[in-house]
Order: sequence, then C-alpha cells, then structure tokens
Amino acid sequence: MNVVLLADKKVRKNFEAAVRKKPDITLLGVEMVIRGNTMTRISEHHNPHVLIIYRNVPAKDGLEVNDVISFLRIKKPSMRIVYVYGTITDKTDFAMTAEFLMQNGINDIVADHDIERILEAVETPMEKNDIMEFIEELFTEDTPEDVMEVSDEIVEEQKFENLHIDFPTVTELAPFNIDRVMYITSESKEKETIVIGIAQLQHHNGCTHTALEIASMLSRKNSTAVVIADDSTFESLSVFHKINPLAAKNGLNFQGIDVYPYGKYSEISKEYGVVICDFSYLREAQRKAFANCDVKIMLSSSAEWDISKFINYIEYGSESHARDIHFLFPRVSSTKFIKYNKQFLKSGITAYRLHNSPDWTKPNKENIAVYKSILNAYTTNTTPKPKKRLLKIK
Repeated sequence: MNVVLLADKKVRKNFEAAVRKKPDITLLGVEMVIRGNTMTRISEHHNPHVLIIYRNVPAKDGLEVNDVISFLRIKKPSMRIVYVYGTITDKTDFAMTAEFLMQNGINDIVADHDIERILEAVETPMEKNDIMEFIEELFTEDTPEDVMEVSDEIVEEQKFENLHIDFPTVTELAPFNIDRVMYITSESKEKETIVIGIAQLQHHNGCTHTALEIASMLSRKNSTAVVIADDSTFESLSVFHKINPLAAKNGLNFQGIDVYPYGKYSEISKEYGVVICDFSYLREAQRKAFANCDVKIMLSSSAEWDISKFINYIEYGSESHARDIHFLFPRVSSTKFIKYNKQFLKSGITAYRLHNSPDWTKPNKENIAVYKSILNAYTTNTTPKPKKRLLKIK
C-alpha cells in the first residue's frame, strides 16, 4: 500500500522509522509544507493509495488543510485520506472538524498522536459510525449528573423493534363527568395548573409524540392531561386506533394518559396538575394561547432549508417571547447540533437535541434528561402537601 505523509518535519523521522516495520506499507514521500503546488505533487507526482494529513501541518500562500482536502476529494476521489487530529483539547472544534471530514467522505479520523494508531487506521479503514459513536461518547461525558438522575423505573433499558408504528392499547373515556374528575383530584385541587404548550415550526417534527412522551414521564408522578389543540389531530388519533371520532368526542385514554379535544380545555384545565397543549403547527388563532403557556416548547427541523425559517422566526418575527421558548431539534446529528448550538447560545436561544425514542410510553433516558432540564424550573403550588412537587422529578 503506497502512502504519502503531509506533516510537520518533526513528525517525519519517527514516522519513517515506524513504516519500515510495516512490510505492507510503502512511504512514497513526505510533504512538510502546504504550498501552491502541494496538491499537484500529491495527486500527480506521488499518486498514493493513502494520504496521511496532520492537522497542524504548516501552510503558506494563503492555503489551509481544508483546501487540500477539498481539492483532492475532487481530483482523486478513490484516494483514502487519514486525518490525524491529535489530542483533543476543544471538543466542539473536534466535532466540527469531524463533520467537515465526513461530509467529504473521510471517516479515518485519529484523535491521537501515536504513530502505531495512525498506521492501524491506514491498514484498517474506519466506518462513519465509529466516529459518530466516539463523538457521542465524548459529549456524554459532559452531561451533568443531576440531569441524568432519574428513577430506575423510567430509565430501564428498552429493546425496540425496527419500524414499530403501533401505539399501545387505547380505550375510549367514559362521557366526561366533572364531578368524577373533581373527586379523583380532590386531594390536589388546590394546586396551580402548569400549562405546557408544544408546537412545531415545520410540519412532521413529532409534536404529538413529544407531548405524549412528556405526559408519560409526568404521569408516573401525578395526573396529567394532554389536550389536543385541533380537532383534526384528535380525529386522526381516534381513526388510527379504529375508534369512531364521534364516539371518542369526550376523550381517549392512552396507557393511562387522558387525551381530550381542545373543545374540552375549559372544562378539564383546572382539574389536572399539568395540562399539555399539543398545538402542532401553530395557526394564527393559536398564537396567543401558546404565548400564555407557562412552559413553551417548539420543535424545529435542522435541515438547511428549514434553519432559515427558524432564523426568520427568531430574528424577524413579531413574537416577543421567542427567546423564552425551549427549542427541540429531532433527527439531527450531534456534530450538526453542536455547530448550530454555538450560535444559538450566543443569541440567547435555549435548544436541545432529541434522540430517537420509538415508544412514547417509555421515553429513552436522553429525552427524559432533556424534558427534565426544561421542567425542573417549574413547580406547582403544593402548600397543603409540599412533599408532592409535581415537576421536580428525581
């Protein structure tokens, strides 16, 4: 296997000595500075099977390492590139560098200076998933312990089937009876009701799934109602579960979670400790109700063509509460989210990354940590029985 090294001259001597012990690797040459003709020398003069690039290789003529990579991916798409990042001192910088490399089809990224480890990457190509998992673990180490501290009942490991699209059993609620609800909640009727509003900036971001996940988590502690904000969503849920929407007009029960059409909001809103309003895609008539919610959560797509809509909503929209919203981004890689979140933080925006969680009745621990981080700032009025703090989940 023919190899070319692009690195500082300090690396050359030890590298050449290590390659001599590898009979399957032939070092064709060493380039120690990036100049205007470096890319041509590599692609035409050396023409190696593998190019090893060190991150801090000196550069002149206004060029950078990324320029070399971009050029060679076009000029020599079949040539493998092993990128030596070295010791990680800035995790965000490493994640952004790795994202650029993976976008250019480079998965051989070595976070080390050990030459044997580098040559191992030359001999055994790495997979994209290897890097993604490494980055995931890298940032998981920074997760605060108190955020992840939830009961074993909630975080037990779950095994899910692929493409599982069924909801658990659903039952129709009996005709609404305000006396029955007041009796059930008589011990806690003095509590203030916390209203959580969940909306989405673009369609199909999992707004209803998120509402049900939060309800499932909270219902383990106290009664929670999910109020479906529009009739079409409520009807879709009914039909999906083969229930006549007319027969379900008084509400449904999803694995112990009461779900009502928005028309029931005024009747039930004060009879639960927490009401979760699933607004889905906000219509003009719902904007005031969303703004008045105690906790405002909005899902947004991270696709490049949707991020512009997100920026427009924050920077040029008329909503004065935009920076009070907790934004959730589903289906986004950790590297892309880190890249965006650096700018979000600078703009006073609170954002979280949601993980795939197929079964809303058993949210995964990563999403629980997100919801817990959002809700830990809120408590209900529990003066009669202060030990029952609805949203302080431990």
